[in-house]
Amino acid sequence: MCPPVRWRVLGAVAGVLVTLVVVTAVVAAIIAVPVSGDSMRPAFADGDRVLLHPFRGPDDVRRSDVVAVRFAADGPLVLKRVVAVAGDRVRIDPGPVVRLLPDGETRWRIVPTAGDWGSKPVSCCGPDGAAAQESADALVPNGKLFVLGDNPGASDDSRAFGWAARDLVRGVVWTTAWPLDG
Repeated sequence: MCPPVRWRVLGAVAGVLVTLVVVTAVVAAIIAVPVSGDSMRPAFADGDRVLLHPFRGPDDVRRSDVVAVRFAADGPLVLKRVVAVAGDRVRIDPGPVVRLLPDGETRWRIVPTAGDWGSKPVSCCGPDGAAAQESADALVPNGKLFVLGDNPGASDDSRAFGWAARDLVRGVVWTTAWPLDG
């Protein structure tokens, strides 16, 4: 004897929903970017997996975005926070104090950062955006970004590698895929 139509419909709907959940989980696991190291603590921890925004690419990067970027075409993909974009001036004074003069503005802003910088360079920036012997402001060139880790004491970022090329940005971080409690 055949089950009533409504049970078949409910079974089909449940099957479709389970399939969608499984497919979504598999796709998220495959396309999620793994976080390696502690440079982005407390926002992201070692072992987290993040999804990149599906509608924002290298041309859509803004100050304070967290991006997945490479410092060289063949370099590792890393997560860093965008402090300055092309046309901005940036400097890091002893203290450390990160200062930003956005393009078109006349007043320097202080960018909040973590307190522990460890033994990483503080004085910045040289003409290439990397750490320098003495603090000086540097103009971020066209097509470049100045990026820092949220945990500067554990981060190799623009202080070590200089400007990050905008065209080497793979995407803007959208959300945490794992762990689910994010």
